[in-house]
Amino acid sequence: MAQCMENEKKGRFLTWKPILLAVGVLVLSAWLVQKVELLYAGPSIADGVFPAVPVAVLALLALGAWRLDRGDRAVFYAAVTVGLPVTASGLMHRFLPALVTGFYGGFASPTGRYAQFLEQIPPWLAPGGPNSAAAIGAFEGAHSVPWSDWVFPLLFWLFFFLALFLTSFCLVGILRTRWLETERMGFPLLGLPLGLLGADEEKMGLYRRRAFWWGVAVPVVLFGVNGLHHYFPSVGEISIGLDLGHFLLDPPWRSMASFTSPFRFEVTPALVGVAYLMPVEVSFSTWFFFLLTRLQLLLAHLAGTSEEHGVFVGLGSQWLDWPNTVPFFMSQARGGLIVLALVSLWAARRVFQTAFVRFEWPARGLVAGFCMLWGWLFAVGLSPGVGFWTLASFLLFAIAFARLRVDGGLPVTGVPVLMGYLFFLVFGTGPGVFEDQTYVIFAFLAVLSYTSVGLWPGVQFEGLKLAERTGVPVQRMVWAMFWGVGIGLVVGAIFSLNTIYEYGIFALDQQGGGRTAARIGRYYHYLYGDVATQQGGTDWYRLAAHAAGGAVTWILVFLRGRFLRWPLHPIGYVYGTGFGWTIWGAALVGWFCKWLVAQYGGATTYRKVRPFFLGMIFSEVSMRLFWAGVAMWRGEMGSGYGM
Repeated sequence: MAQCMENEKKGRFLTWKPILLAVGVLVLSAWLVQKVELLYAGPSIADGVFPAVPVAVLALLALGAWRLDRGDRAVFYAAVTVGLPVTASGLMHRFLPALVTGFYGGFASPTGRYAQFLEQIPPWLAPGGPNSAAAIGAFEGAHSVPWSDWVFPLLFWLFFFLALFLTSFCLVGILRTRWLETERMGFPLLGLPLGLLGADEEKMGLYRRRAFWWGVAVPVVLFGVNGLHHYFPSVGEISIGLDLGHFLLDPPWRSMASFTSPFRFEVTPALVGVAYLMPVEVSFSTWFFFLLTRLQLLLAHLAGTSEEHGVFVGLGSQWLDWPNTVPFFMSQARGGLIVLALVSLWAARRVFQTAFVRFEWPARGLVAGFCMLWGWLFAVGLSPGVGFWTLASFLLFAIAFARLRVDGGLPVTGVPVLMGYLFFLVFGTGPGVFEDQTYVIFAFLAVLSYTSVGLWPGVQFEGLKLAERTGVPVQRMVWAMFWGVGIGLVVGAIFSLNTIYEYGIFALDQQGGGRTAARIGRYYHYLYGDVATQQGGTDWYRLAAHAAGGAVTWILVFLRGRFLRWPLHPIGYVYGTGFGWTIWGAALVGWFCKWLVAQYGGATTYRKVRPFFLGMIFSEVSMRLFWAGVAMWRGEMGSGYGM
């Protein structure tokens, strides 16, 4: 950090080489991902913890493809990593179709259930109107983009996203001293980029280490064979998962693997590598607490409460609340997230006090950004009180998810918490509880949950950590990331809309790779259609689950502070309970490998083995680019291998 602060005095502005490279890569990649992901249903190359494109370019730069020093390469990587996801499934693919879905077909019927709510959508929030050219062209294709309808809504939302990015960065700026210098968080997910940058203990030795190439070989074989199977079914397939529900067929055991809460052991090389990089307490706690959720399901079945839904009216995956029955795992996790965020803020109370007493730039920016977002929400129809608490709760969850990523090393890429959900649990739903316009705006704010924009604080923290490790002035890194997200928002909107209007959402949904985009576009309107029309009171079941999750998290925080070798981590509890089904198998394998190495080989062996797991991560990311190239070469709609 001392070197970084010294460099801040020497230079504060961007150098042209990394930004020129970043802009070129963003523009080319924004065009490419529309073809690969949206049209050909190929692998994701723009989103995820390690977006494939910047990792690949960083690897080429490490080989001397273009003469950039380590700091400039870090600036390039940070700018593209924050800008590229918004061009595809990280934002545009799940946001733009939602703006026009309500104005097409049955949704737009003047006698339908949505008619009274569509009238509440301000003209600057979504383009056109019911059955307008903007909506018809987007769904049926073979149309040019009606930019006259789109330009004002896009500018209005662009202001919102840039204000959100500013607010997040200023919040990160205040927490920076506490998280980077006092608590010295480990940032496990930066292991691969730092290795490619030569800023960790490998010192650019990754390519020269045999263990790295053995790790590279694993995904090459796995996804090479499975990719060939995809295109040529006569080739065999290597399974990477086992559904334990196939063995739990008799009651009461089958309750442990319900349809809404699958019990599947699945591993991929990259996730195993990520689990190896995590603190051992986090990886252990992730799979341990996930297995405890299976025990909770069994106990709920034996107690006869497994079918209890509570009084909340939202039933379905669009509420991100599966299983939507007792014991309400997502509610437990949300309670834990709230406690994690509050504990983090309490620990950082002095840095907040200092920042606001001196009214330094992060404090000024946080106040300005918050007021801009608050005014934006008021303009679209939220009352000042509801708007304030919506923003406050979102930033609270953003802090918690950022901590899961930068401290725990968990592969978090978004903030899957719908803002209106907590309001509905407390105050109830139905006509008269909230204004119709409030229900509609809460639904459109799902853009904060279904996309990656909510995790901007985590990505920004990683950018600042890269600046610290490579000696880049903080101001330079901040400006680079602003350039990256700004360019990404603009080119992402242009190329996404061109693809949507050329082929149509119907064709992209049924034949291409746009199924998720089309489904989430419908979800926006299902969200307000349910809660605004069906009466429901305060859901005490789910609120109790929130309280229980928060209490367990606080107890784990207390025990970790009291006992040095306490093995259960609150971060692992939150993730294992709410989201563990996505990673528990990989967490188990990665934890066991790390425990085995540390137990019998010590720190030296751990460092020797580490390149193997970095190689697996790097290779799986690279295989995504390989199969993306195959999808482009074949050029057949929907035929890509999605890995």
